[in-house]
Amino acid sequence: MKPWIFLGYLAVEIAAFWAMVHFLGWDWAIIITVAASAIGVAVLGRRFREIFTAARTSRAEQTTPGGALTDSALFAGAAVLTIVPGVVSTLLGLILLAGPVRRRLRPVVTAAATRRANLFAERVTLIGMTPQGAAPGARGFGGGGYVDGVVVDEGRAEGVVVDTTIRNPDGTIYVDVPPLPPASPR
Repeated sequence: MKPWIFLGYLAVEIAAFWAMVHFLGWDWAIIITVAASAIGVAVLGRRFREIFTAARTSRAEQTTPGGALTDSALFAGAAVLTIVPGVVSTLLGLILLAGPVRRRLRPVVTAAATRRANLFAERVTLIGMTPQGAAPGARGFGGGGYVDGVVVDEGRAEGVVVDTTIRNPDGTIYVDVPPLPPASPR
């Protein structure tokens, strides 16, 4: 989270609390803050059941869960806003839980998720494998052929077993570890 977003959140919440204290008094400001958080958590529980029932229904009907997925993403944002202390954040979280607001924000959330998925996909290296090794144009591991073999489930393998481990003259296993760089003086 960027520091200026957090500082902006603090400034808005402190200003709202100060306004409540100035116009209503300390006792009412604290009561309203606690009540807003309690109401937010109660509404959150009810909406949780509604949204995830819709997600289960779309799964049972084998339809695309696009609406249910965006609703769950918006629900996660609303949950964070509702649980975080403060009247303004709780009010924003409750607004985000409203059905018409979620319907309006679905395309925005879908576009943002698509953009993030595309950025992620550009950074991932895919490995295509064929029986001859790496697929043409594939990046990553695999450049040569493949080794034909049989998987042995139980017991011992039958036939000749060839140990290809590189060993030192004294019989220990050879490990190619590059030397450490020289220590820098402090």
